[in-house]
Amino acid sequence: MKRIFRLPSVLALALSGCYIQAPPQSYPPPPPYEPPPQAYTPPPASYAPPAPAPAPAPAPAPAPAPAPVYAPPEPGGTYVDLDVVPPADSAPAVDVFYDSLAPYGRWDYDPSYGRVWTPSDPRYQPYQDGYWQATDYGFTWISNEPFGWAVCHYGRWAWRGRWQWIPSNVWGPAWVQWREADGYVGWAPLPPDDARFAIPEERWHFVPAAYVTRVDVVDVYPTVDARVVYRSSRPLVRYTRTPRGEVFVAGPDPVQLRTRYNVYVTPTALPPQLSGRYQQDAWRDRRLREQRFREEEVQWRRQRDEQARQQADQRRIQEEQQRIEAQRRQFEEQQRRANDDAERRRLADEQRQLWDRQRQLQEQQRAQEEQQRRFADEQRRMQEQQRQQQLQDQQRRQAEEQRRLADEQRRMQEQQRQQEQQRQQQLQDQQRRQAEEQRRFADEQRRIQDQQNQQQRQQEQARQQQLQDQQRRQAEEQRRLADEQRRIQDQQNQQQRQQEQQRQQQLQDQQRRQAEEQRRFADEQRRAQEQQNQQQRQQEQQRQQQLHDPQQRQAEQQRHPGEEQRRPRDDQPNLRPASLPAGQSPQPQGQGQGKGNRDKDKEKGRKDEKDENKR
Repeated sequence: MKRIFRLPSVLALALSGCYIQAPPQSYPPPPPYEPPPQAYTPPPASYAPPAPAPAPAPAPAPAPAPAPVYAPPEPGGTYVDLDVVPPADSAPAVDVFYDSLAPYGRWDYDPSYGRVWTPSDPRYQPYQDGYWQATDYGFTWISNEPFGWAVCHYGRWAWRGRWQWIPSNVWGPAWVQWREADGYVGWAPLPPDDARFAIPEERWHFVPAAYVTRVDVVDVYPTVDARVVYRSSRPLVRYTRTPRGEVFVAGPDPVQLRTRYNVYVTPTALPPQLSGRYQQDAWRDRRLREQRFREEEVQWRRQRDEQARQQADQRRIQEEQQRIEAQRRQFEEQQRRANDDAERRRLADEQRQLWDRQRQLQEQQRAQEEQQRRFADEQRRMQEQQRQQQLQDQQRRQAEEQRRLADEQRRMQEQQRQQEQQRQQQLQDQQRRQAEEQRRFADEQRRIQDQQNQQQRQQEQARQQQLQDQQRRQAEEQRRLADEQRRIQDQQNQQQRQQEQQRQQQLQDQQRRQAEEQRRFADEQRRAQEQQNQQQRQQEQQRQQQLHDPQQRQAEQQRHPGEEQRRPRDDQPNLRPASLPAGQSPQPQGQGQGKGNRDKDKEKGRKDEKDENKR
């Protein structure tokens, strides 16, 4: 069930009659028809996209993150709440687009948006080569391009002198912006929310509102001057909203198209593969995704051809209705001008024929409408079949998953049983290995003990040998020390003998110096005595000279001779050396030296006896 909320800011379209209105004549006539530029040159029929490398076995998928949703940048607008959600799944991440779009363009880096895709053809125009299909989620763009499932249902487009696609994994029926004018509707790619550029007027597509659902709408573009219509157009803001909170751009209202332009728009089933929605297994495998896309494309091409035939019949009926209406007005004018009854009857017959023709056309139109309803019902039945098929496939996958889980459980139980057997076998092997290890350990311990005992014996022998060697070295060391002591004793004795000799020599030198000193002192005494004697003689002479009396001099001489004899004896003890102690008389030189030599010989003999005793 759909619930429509209309905001005051949106003006309702005026209702018109039950026939097709011609486009308003206020616009200049369209330019002569020229074939539209080829926005995309498809590869040859024999072309096959490069096969990807074999994908590794998928790892267990983590818990899915919340799916991103579209937030309309413009406030207001009309929202239609839906009771259904789109089939299959949207792209899990933008990584799935890299390999799929690589054959048809190149990936560049943009400083504002990161990785962007640039089509190979610089004249490429988004949302041009294809047609609009009304679905429950809004007007859905069905592209004729092999990559339209990605660039027309995901991401945004930026105009930089040419179009560049900014990837995103938010799905929509078509990410475009809509505008409407008197009798026209138009669309252009939706730029990013934070875009700082505007879409040029000539990059918009405008068509008469009655032709918006034509499958050959690409042939209608050249008949309309988009720049002229754009300047008198106004935004058409309309959205659909799913129970999961997903918001999509819906496009024109089918009810207004029917009431105003007599265009019957019946929502059909959404082609999931052509609009970029796949199961998870197809998202993980590019080859499977391309296979399902080609299968649905073949099926949908037949439906498109049938829809094109129906649209052609509908246009033929509309043109015939217009022609009949023109003839009816002409007959009415002729009836007013008729002069006789025969002319009036003829005109009445022609008018009845015209009314019959018009009734036939109305019957054909009703049949056409019934066929469209049957086509829509068929589409819904196919959609229901697809849903049932998807449900059956899901149930089958679930049953297969359950069987796989049961098989996995049985396999795990078998593995557990085998593991238990292996564990028991391993336990037994481990116990056997432990017993063998214990025996080997006991053997190793015995071997180690034997080695230790042998090492101890060897160490004891080595220790005994070392002890003997040490004792031998100690004996040799003692002998060496004894020899060294004897050598040192000999050296000391020799040094003592040398010192004794030096001391004896010094003593002899000292005695010789003392003897010389005594002789010198004796000579000095003699000189002093002589000087005293000389002085005495001089004094005597002076005294004698002073004596006038010779007798007195003789008497004096007789009195003094005894004193003179005693004086030399008294003066002789004063001639001992000054170095001799008091009371010791000097000895003759020869006698002192002989006694000193005898003392030295005795001392040397005693030292020789001591050395002999030490040896």
